[in-house]
Amino acid sequence: MPGPGFGIGEAARRAGVSPDLIRYYERVGLLSPAPRTAGGFRRYSEESVARVLFVRHAIRFGFTSKELAGFLRARDRGNPPCRSVRAAGQRLLEEMDTQLARLQESRTAMAALLSAWDARLEGTPAGAPAHLLTMVSPATRATEGNGSRPRPRVRRASVGLRD
Repeated sequence: MPGPGFGIGEAARRAGVSPDLIRYYERVGLLSPAPRTAGGFRRYSEESVARVLFVRHAIRFGFTSKELAGFLRARDRGNPPCRSVRAAGQRLLEEMDTQLARLQESRTAMAALLSAWDARLEGTPAGAPAHLLTMVSPATRATEGNGSRPRPRVRRASVGLRD
């Protein structure tokens, strides 16, 4: 007969994640290893589900799994990581500001290119090629050097994190 709590599938369902993610959280130290039944099945509690939800929110906020695991290990040992959490939050804000500045630069360049395209199209007879793509240069391209669009990390600043 299984012990108290519920299996990994039910824990994952309650937390809105996959069982593989729960296993990963255990492996990297974000979640304490679950006790097991005599048959080797993991058993989870409501507290385990709450921890998974907390970890999901903190990762969405922008913390990496590695730094969050460090914060949680320190907290679980009785060493509040408040100053480290604050410093990491400041770093995340600075990264966000940098991303916003880059996006604004890209937007300005794209708006200028669209205006130039409009001018060229205005002077191009209907049905004739305007060669708009030849006007795209590294200076007007909205990329970050790897040929793809910048993909800012989305962070939710409204998460109430306790440390």
